[in-house]
Amino acid sequence: MKIPRSWLRDFVESALAPEDLAHRLTMAGLEAEKIEHVGSDWAKIYVGSVQRVERHPNADRLVLAEIDAGEHRLTVVTGAPNIAPGQKVALALAGARLIDGHAEGRQYTTLKPGVIRGVRSEGMVCSEKELGLSEEHAGILVLEPEAPVGQPLSAWLGDTVIEFEITPNLVHAFSVLGIAREAAALTGAPLNAPPTADLSPAGNEVLVRVDAPDLCRRYAGVVIEGVNVGPSPAWLTRRLTAAGLRPVNNIVDITNYVMLEWGQPLHAFDHTRLREGRIVVRRAAPGETIETLDHQGRELSSDMLVIADAERAVAIAGVMGGVDSEVDDATTTILLESANFDMKSVRRTARTLKLRTDASARFERGLDPNLVVDAAARATRLILDLCPGSRVTEVRDVYPVPVLPSDLTLPFTEIERLLGVRYEAATVLDVLTRLGFAPALHGEGDRATLRVTVPTYRQDVTLPADVVEEVARVVGYEALPETLPAGRAVPIRRDPMHRLQAAARGVLTAAGFDETITYVTVSEAMLGALAPAEGAAGFVHQAPLADLLRLRNPLQSDRALLRPTLLPALAEIAASNLKHEPGVRLFELARVYLPRGRDTLPREPSVAALVTAGRREPVSRFGTEGEMDFFDLKGALEALLSGLGVRDPRFEQTQHAALHPGRAAALCVGDQRLALLGELRPDIADRLDLGVRRVAVAEIDLDALLNHLNRTPAEVRVPRFLPVQQDFAVVVAEETPAADVERALQAGAGALATGISLFDIYRGPQLGEGRKSLAYRVTFTAPDRALTDTELDKVRGRIAKVLAQRVDGALRA
Repeated sequence: MKIPRSWLRDFVESALAPEDLAHRLTMAGLEAEKIEHVGSDWAKIYVGSVQRVERHPNADRLVLAEIDAGEHRLTVVTGAPNIAPGQKVALALAGARLIDGHAEGRQYTTLKPGVIRGVRSEGMVCSEKELGLSEEHAGILVLEPEAPVGQPLSAWLGDTVIEFEITPNLVHAFSVLGIAREAAALTGAPLNAPPTADLSPAGNEVLVRVDAPDLCRRYAGVVIEGVNVGPSPAWLTRRLTAAGLRPVNNIVDITNYVMLEWGQPLHAFDHTRLREGRIVVRRAAPGETIETLDHQGRELSSDMLVIADAERAVAIAGVMGGVDSEVDDATTTILLESANFDMKSVRRTARTLKLRTDASARFERGLDPNLVVDAAARATRLILDLCPGSRVTEVRDVYPVPVLPSDLTLPFTEIERLLGVRYEAATVLDVLTRLGFAPALHGEGDRATLRVTVPTYRQDVTLPADVVEEVARVVGYEALPETLPAGRAVPIRRDPMHRLQAAARGVLTAAGFDETITYVTVSEAMLGALAPAEGAAGFVHQAPLADLLRLRNPLQSDRALLRPTLLPALAEIAASNLKHEPGVRLFELARVYLPRGRDTLPREPSVAALVTAGRREPVSRFGTEGEMDFFDLKGALEALLSGLGVRDPRFEQTQHAALHPGRAAALCVGDQRLALLGELRPDIADRLDLGVRRVAVAEIDLDALLNHLNRTPAEVRVPRFLPVQQDFAVVVAEETPAADVERALQAGAGALATGISLFDIYRGPQLGEGRKSLAYRVTFTAPDRALTDTELDKVRGRIAKVLAQRVDGALRA
């Protein structure tokens, strides 16, 4: 909401600078977002008087105007059609910065003297657009007759506009008068009410009828005859433009002006266009239509409130008027509407019709019904002033249940209890009085009671604590004492599972995996593809299919079971991605739901699921291209365990109905199984419509994994001496696990081995039937010396002995 400072001065005089006033209001809860100084860039622009206007000797559409601006008297060439002798105008001298009136947007240019059709022009008479006041450029800006000749234009027209962000609960401040009340309370300056008309004498019982009093608490109609519809005076258009509204004509502009000034929306009907000359406030008939002022036909429903005449709807209550009763240049008699509509009804109507207006924005916040007649009286006074000869002929105010001020009572000590500071009684009473409240103090000392009568426009003050807040914000929040809190802060305990998932997410993302989020429900068909046995479901966790929890009203009718495993939905996402990607690496961290019996909530362990399928990237763990397989997934799992600090993990061969024999393993730590991984059987991959033959999956029990994390961060030291790498090709039996070979290598090398990695597997006739060769790269590092060939030969010998003893292995030459 934009508030011109000059408009605010009509209500309250303050010696504070605009920036200081904006700060005081902001600290009191009315946030001033922006301050704009209108006229700050009007250097070398003065108020001038048009002395003489002559035709241009060399151009039919140009004239020569002699302008007197005090110390500056010059002739300018202009094509303005509305310039005439005796006018007061804005004269810009050479060097003034103006907005280019012929360009789109605001493009500034510096005025230079020039010769136009053989006549030298030393300045320019300005339009509103060239001054930045509006987009009007059809003619020059004509100032009021009392504008002082020779005065800088900024001194006459300059202003400061403060833009406020008014929250929905502060509807009492959503107007110039509302901001003025706050400014008066904060500065102690008196509040000056604007002049209004007396609407008491003329009454007409049939002028207005309210058939929906639940949606319209008050409706006032004023009939004014003898109006002359035309352009508004300059002061009115400038204020509307500064506040962000476009001038239309004097009648419409007055209704908008009073809406901004008082916060009460108004509407003017052409009284002669109303059938039988009366108003009926009713609900719309089903399917009833109306053409609104934006020339859009709109169909209404029975829960919408309309303003109608004796036959048809002529306006949508609180939103927008209709074309059929619009005020135009031929209008001579108007019916001025000022009403209070139900906030919920207006909000619902505006949203349904997708038609939000300045009026609906105010009604939606809940207005004070007692504003209705005051705003109508103010608008009537302005119309009578601007339309000499006009008169009020009929007035009707329908207000069946008046809203009265409310009373709040609180112990005076409540102020000190809530704020932690004691205020003198005189200070509290003065603050509340300046705010428009009616306070009274009963009793003395600690037993004193404060009784406050709250005005009806302060609908945000409903509790004793609200009264205390009013005192605090007007006195100043900065006056409250600064006291450090006593006691000890509650120690922060981060959820261990959240930390584990965050760490796992980081490791898997770094390993090239993408995270997915799937629905918590699955179908029996999805579970059947990965079933561990007949009538069972799950993967790392298993449960009877018949015992799974079934939703009564699922989002997808074919997916009614709460998932016992993440893999079916993850495989579905993988199949979708493989249609346009050569390979996928996906993971999900979420809960599964395991039954615990009838009428009992399920157990909800956290698990991690991984899927790899498709082509391997050129840069991979083995350094070769091809299809991803069991070992790609196992490598990612090893990286995850290493990143989480899991000690002594091992992989053991296992079996599962959905996994390929010989390509399935269980991850164990101690005697506890933490995960299940392997390649899906080709027929299972086909049933899941994955489109590739080799699909590796894994599911990890994060609850179990949480008990095996290394709580102490691993110590990382940079070696002083260069490491040495050697390759070992170990021939073992086909059934010997690679993990056993790796442990034997570590035992033989001892503490000097700081890294062991498998990089090749070979099978061939020269090795013998049932034998394989595992190639490892071992990194040796000594913390205190550079390793010599002699030392490494001894270590190689120990490794050969340990391999022979533990895994019946031999080193290939």
